[in-house]
Amino acid sequence: MESVRCISCLRPRASQKCGLCEGEICRDCAQFLEAGTFSFLKSVPPELSKTFYCNRCYDAHVGPALDSYTETLKRAKGVYVFFKTQRKPIPMVGQQKHERVQVLSCPDRDETIMRLAFSAAELSLNAVIEVDVTCEKVRDEGYQKMNWRGSGVPASVDAGKIERNELLRQN
Repeated sequence: MESVRCISCLRPRASQKCGLCEGEICRDCAQFLEAGTFSFLKSVPPELSKTFYCNRCYDAHVGPALDSYTETLKRAKGVYVFFKTQRKPIPMVGQQKHERVQVLSCPDRDETIMRLAFSAAELSLNAVIEVDVTCEKVRDEGYQKMNWRGSGVPASVDAGKIERNELLRQN
């Protein structure tokens, strides 16, 4: 009885299947993708929800999507967040009205804000305005946790003006 060969290295010890092409791959050649890798996306495409990939499928499908996701996450870290309670005027660029984005059931406040910022970065915008973040206690007999939720409107603001105002305030 002949054992199954790996499609990458042709060794006779393939024990996994590629999530996309269903080709047999050995553990050494398999590219792994953790379950929470694309956690900030609203819906993860089916081709990115598998665990094992061969090198060819990983390079063709997962690699570019992962690079794009990482770039969007990096942009999200630079998104300006303006809460509803802010009294200073916001230097808006244009008057485009975007739909309010909601984030439900997050474990902490920072992740809720980051998810709102990620949704703005996906739209190539640099701010989230009218942000409202709340929490509620959830009790299950002796166990208690906090569920955070938030909402905000993605927008585009004049970053230069914000930075100049910050410099003036610091001096």
